[in-house]
Amino acid sequence: MQTHLLKPLSLAIAIVLTAPSAFAQDRNEKSSTADDRTMEEVITTGTRKEGVSPTETLSPVDVVGGEELADQAGFDLTESLAKIAPSFNTQRFPIADGTAFIRPVTLRNLSPDQTLVLVNGTRRHRSALVNLQLAPLGTVNQGAQAVDFSTLPSLAIERVEVLRDGASAQYGSDAIAGVVNIILKDDAEGFALSAQTGEYFEGDGTRNSFAANAGFNLFDQGFVNATVEYSKADKTWRGVARPDAEFVGSVVGENLVPLDGLGQRWGDPDVEALKFFVNSGLEINDNFELYGNFGYSNNETISDFFYRGPVLDPEHEFTARGTLQVDMPNDPADPGSIDYLPDPAPQSLIDYIVAQGLNPSDYLVADDSSPSGYVLRNPIYTQFPGGYNPQFGAEIQDISAVIGARGEFQNGLTWDLRARVAENEVEYVLKNSINPSLGVLSPTSFKPGTLTQEESSLNADFVKPIDVAAFASPLNVAFGAEWREETYSIGAGDTASTEVGPTAVYFGVGSDGFQGFSKDSDGSFSIESIAAYIDLEADVTDALTLGVALRLEEYDEFGSTSDWKLSARYDVNENLALRGTVNTGFRAPTPGQVNTLNVTTTADSSGNLIPSGTYPVDHPVAMALGAKELTPEESTSFTLGAVFTPFSNTSVTLDYYNIDIEDRLALRNNKIGAEEIELLQNAGVEDAALLKDSNANYFVNAYDSEVSGIDLAITSDFEVAGNLLVVDLRHNHNKQEVSKVETNTINASRVFDLENQVPSDRTTLTFDFDTGDLFSGYLRFNRYSDWESTGGLFGPGDATDTYSYGSEILVDLEATFTLYENYKLSIGGENIFDVQPDDEQDGTLQYLGVRHALTSPFGFNGGFWYLRASAEF
Repeated sequence: MQTHLLKPLSLAIAIVLTAPSAFAQDRNEKSSTADDRTMEEVITTGTRKEGVSPTETLSPVDVVGGEELADQAGFDLTESLAKIAPSFNTQRFPIADGTAFIRPVTLRNLSPDQTLVLVNGTRRHRSALVNLQLAPLGTVNQGAQAVDFSTLPSLAIERVEVLRDGASAQYGSDAIAGVVNIILKDDAEGFALSAQTGEYFEGDGTRNSFAANAGFNLFDQGFVNATVEYSKADKTWRGVARPDAEFVGSVVGENLVPLDGLGQRWGDPDVEALKFFVNSGLEINDNFELYGNFGYSNNETISDFFYRGPVLDPEHEFTARGTLQVDMPNDPADPGSIDYLPDPAPQSLIDYIVAQGLNPSDYLVADDSSPSGYVLRNPIYTQFPGGYNPQFGAEIQDISAVIGARGEFQNGLTWDLRARVAENEVEYVLKNSINPSLGVLSPTSFKPGTLTQEESSLNADFVKPIDVAAFASPLNVAFGAEWREETYSIGAGDTASTEVGPTAVYFGVGSDGFQGFSKDSDGSFSIESIAAYIDLEADVTDALTLGVALRLEEYDEFGSTSDWKLSARYDVNENLALRGTVNTGFRAPTPGQVNTLNVTTTADSSGNLIPSGTYPVDHPVAMALGAKELTPEESTSFTLGAVFTPFSNTSVTLDYYNIDIEDRLALRNNKIGAEEIELLQNAGVEDAALLKDSNANYFVNAYDSEVSGIDLAITSDFEVAGNLLVVDLRHNHNKQEVSKVETNTINASRVFDLENQVPSDRTTLTFDFDTGDLFSGYLRFNRYSDWESTGGLFGPGDATDTYSYGSEILVDLEATFTLYENYKLSIGGENIFDVQPDDEQDGTLQYLGVRHALTSPFGFNGGFWYLRASAEF
């Protein structure tokens, strides 16, 4: 694919976030008495008008304080955000390639990359990972390439603003479900330390973290606020021994079967991470300021794949003619079944091996009963007599930088100019595996390759209030322009991870578990866009506020798009306001989705391991199978809501939303049989015969969907003997309906999972108590309604294998004691009653050692306790 420079637009008008900010009702802002802890909240997301609070907005906005995110059992923003806001969901995927350690986050049950993420009002870059694994092993929103929230240290965050409304007209691509704006701390003084340790009730998954935040004056006219965080999390073990692993252990000895005889582990990966973030600003004079932020993180993680049974020594008591393989059985009810390699080695194979200057004994076993004198030799037994479990991991490096200047002209026009560069790199590693086509010459460790996402952008934003005699307030005019480029790069794996050895036709190609990226896939692929947008907002009367936004955007890859948004709010009286919006949106396919090339190993409906490849739409394999160019996803949505203040200490917001999305992206799956092999050969695909019995996937615009639901938020604060008690109730109801499914794209099971796998109702109820100087703590209830799922890639695909799982309530508790003036000690528990989801009902997953429902929205690790010490100066 080639990148074409965009033609300059004749007019560049755009909106980006520029309004100054403050906030309230955040626990880290509480003072000594209940009376003086009531403060005004001011938000910057979804509006460019200064001084707007969440209850005054045209669109629904949630504000989550930074301390609420930091005071959690998990040190990962991915987990802590989903714990607090019920419209967010995330799941843990134990065996799902990169999705096992770069976890997607969904808002309103939409794809992870249909939510736009900002940091201080500037777009955050994506992860290099394209989530390819399908439920139940991976995300139900297969194919997303989204932001990795875990790269951000929680202690660096002042607050998070969540705009629960379509906002593509205001912010551009991806903002179909809404916008998450992460506001960094800007304190110019102070120093904070935090150290935390904890583990699951079952005695594993130990987590340790250490974080520090410091603020400094910069020439007495600015600030530098820096945060560093180190964390380490150990593996968890929640499965049971696989029957075939038990059988192998009874033959060769349990000590030779990996993972203490289990064969396969279900649980969290090992993770070690270092994160650093700095935010800075320098006021040159009253009308001119320089600012910027810089972030870096390094994450090393390792997890496991499926268990591979051994090939037993020909001299073993179970020896039959040829080489004997104990493999995953076709029938889970018959774990002792044994598969034999079908044929003795043909003379042509022997001749080929000799012609390559290789030793036939490295690939074949002498056998006088064979016409050729040899039978095929799989190298597994020699290196892994009890079978093996490939270890798959990555080193993930993330770096970002934003630099800008802003100010105000004498006529009241404010301006903001900034530049952004960022890179996310995923370097894969594979251990305890082999390339079976290389015989006993195969190494057992591989570097399958590297994925890199690079992004850069330039923004120019302007805001000018204009007095209009007919209006009750000045007309707030915001306009500007944006240029953006995304580049996705694939770095080839080492030779051994991709090599086609002499016995490839019998044993497969490349490193087993995750085939390396070939030299043919090596390259960089870019997409550029330029946008112009304008945003108007004004109080037309004392009771009526109106807003309108328009955005024009042009992509070199996908052409032009235009989007609009209309917003209104009517104050019925001092205690009741009605609000609503209607808008269009879009999400352009990412360079990763257009160009990803990945071959891994998955399981079929019988539990057998088979290669599964994902190809770019312009790859010869995909083109031969009917791939077409991708087009952007497009949406139309509306919200209707009310803001009610029945008492001076209570606020209530209730919003209904409806989002229609067309041409949603998905992976089309093709099983490669004889007919497909013929198509590939006719198209000139090299070594097409090696793809037999594998899966070949590529992205398509596959289906439409409608997502509708209700968001409810009720917050009350009470004075209890001079102390502050805040009660916060939040509820999200969500339903998705899939329609207009293109032929041969997603099957009935995938449709069922999209509509039913995420619980339709999620509720959080939090009691937050603070004495101001001696004690604080919270009690939180998280309820997940029941959900349903199919066997996914393990099932027949027709949604006849549906399973139902019951609702659950999880309880979190934390108590913090102030020791002296600056020191605090916290003890807490997450899921303190050790609630587990229902048992897994899919037969294949049960056979693979899964105990509890793999699609659980709250995981299956159980209860977790932790201890945290902190200090502030």
